[in-house]
Amino acid sequence: MILNSGQSSVYQKTDFVVGKIARLFKLKGHDDLITVATQIVRVNPQVRFLLVGDGYLKERLQGRIRDLGLERHFVFAGLVPPDEIPKYVGIMDCIVHLSKREGLPKALAQALAAGKPVIAYDCDGAGEVCIPNKTGFLIQPDDLEGVANAILTLANDAALRLRLGSEGRKLIVEWFDSDRMVDTLYELYLRLMSQKA
Repeated sequence: MILNSGQSSVYQKTDFVVGKIARLFKLKGHDDLITVATQIVRVNPQVRFLLVGDGYLKERLQGRIRDLGLERHFVFAGLVPPDEIPKYVGIMDCIVHLSKREGLPKALAQALAAGKPVIAYDCDGAGEVCIPNKTGFLIQPDDLEGVANAILTLANDAALRLRLGSEGRKLIVEWFDSDRMVDTLYELYLRLMSQKA
């Protein structure tokens, strides 16, 4: 299914929407998400997956979803302009980031800024903002059971979602405060200049 800009009517109030914001590219973990989806929807058929992004894997991923009989659980939003991302994040109950290579993922920061809990593989910069038991679940790469358990835990615990989302928002507001960023940059310049002297 394709979702039009900001459209949320394809979801019911009882649905739990797992979001993923990433190009449809081999290292982004879409295959892992589809694999765990079969297990997740057996346990909780109200779980839905909203994929924001486009790429060369779209047809293959859609075919795999169709082969597994998961069409009613997945929605492809396609390529979304950056200023529309918040509309989609607003639809999501949590965001997963299963990328196996990336610096500090912008999708995680966007999710946390919106007060959404996150689930991410412990790769590169994800652990800087996805803090276990504080902002979300940090899972070892390829631990599909861990991903499934994290999604099901969040789907079944609204209070936990609220707490993790609230802590995540506080973290992002603090980290990306302009005064703090200027001070950090200033300290870095001083340190670098003292090394040259």
